[in-house]
Amino acid sequence: MRSTRWLAAAAAGLLLAGAALPCIKALTLQEMVSLTDAAVSGRITAVHSVLYQAAPEDRRIYTVLTVEGADLYSGQPRTIQAAFLGGTYGGETMNVTCMPSPDDYRLGGRVLVFSAPVEGWGPEVDRCVYAAMGGIFRQIETPNGTVVLGKGEGTAVEKNIRLADLQAAIAKALAEKARNK
Repeated sequence: MRSTRWLAAAAAGLLLAGAALPCIKALTLQEMVSLTDAAVSGRITAVHSVLYQAAPEDRRIYTVLTVEGADLYSGQPRTIQAAFLGGTYGGETMNVTCMPSPDDYRLGGRVLVFSAPVEGWGPEVDRCVYAAMGGIFRQIETPNGTVVLGKGEGTAVEKNIRLADLQAAIAKALAEKARNK
């Protein structure tokens, strides 16, 4: 019974957020840039979960990441807190199909997070990891520099790419976004 309630709550949460925040939707890099206002490349310095209960039958758990690094859109240092639906709070777990893998959001991990403002996720959440698992990408250090690990066709970063090359692609997408405004 309890898991049925969580599934119903998850479905309700996805319906509420679905119009503004695609959970499972193919997005090119250009589309991701047009739908977000930040792309922070940095280290995860904190991970915590919050419970939002809009109504007795509507309980949602969000995992909130703090990422400290540089915003690839502005080139400036930036720390953001961005959330995704799902996680564990008070001993209860809410699993959602589109939530990132735990390896994607481990404390201390180097990541690139695409983020946008969000409403209706409770008083403790005002930004999301856009498109959940499709908006966070792990990074590794190589002899040729930092590499962002791609997640395959239909994601903003399909293939592994050097961070410097991705920054150049993002700059082009931002210029197009500005032209289309």
